[in-house]
Amino acid sequence: MPESYKIIASLGEDDLRHLQKKDTKEVDVLEIRLDLFSRNYIQKEMKKKLKGIGLPALFTYRRAEDSSVRSYVKLFPEDVEGILKDFNDNSNYLDIELNREDTIFRNYENLNFRIIYSYHSFKKSIYAKEMREFIQNAKPVKKKNPIFKFAITPEDIEETAEFLNDVKLLSKTHTMIGICMGEQGIISRVFGDKYNSSFTYMTLGEPKAPGQISVETFKKLRPDLFKSSGNSSKEKEEKTES
Repeated sequence: MPESYKIIASLGEDDLRHLQKKDTKEVDVLEIRLDLFSRNYIQKEMKKKLKGIGLPALFTYRRAEDSSVRSYVKLFPEDVEGILKDFNDNSNYLDIELNREDTIFRNYENLNFRIIYSYHSFKKSIYAKEMREFIQNAKPVKKKNPIFKFAITPEDIEETAEFLNDVKLLSKTHTMIGICMGEQGIISRVFGDKYNSSFTYMTLGEPKAPGQISVETFKKLRPDLFKSSGNSSKEKEEKTES
């Protein structure tokens, strides 16, 4: 795992079904995209699988209009009550959309999950003033200091740079995640830590958002974040020879 800038891996049902613990050694949190799971799997198989892997879970439910991938099924609050009860502690996370008044996670503000308040735009960027307004209007939660995630679609690299610098500014008072979707935003996923973004979203299977890259690709682009067993072995050999 990286020593800083934590990795969230986004998963659908097929990803989780085939996931093994050894596949997650570089991952910090598993994002469970509930909209990409069947009701049956959520209620009968998910708990055992996640407990077996043993990583923190982030439960996310995206409606069709808020996602770039097709939903598996439409869910209702009662469909997820059981899984939320099973994982209701502050090592796990819930994603609550800032730009929606409704959520299938009933009474989330009173649960023990760490809350990630998120905003997504597949058409445009957002600026510091608007982000501040969303943050100020967010509902207070039981576990203080929620995380604020903004994922936008920039028109060009200049807009990407402006957004990331706004994220860095807001990180002085809040824990932030800043993601620019699409090819223009790859830099935000790979070097977001340089702008005080606390997490980045990767994939262990098919991408779940525009521009999402694999954990393996991220490791190649940011070897500085990982402890390389290969390098340590080489250093041992050099010491032995000397």
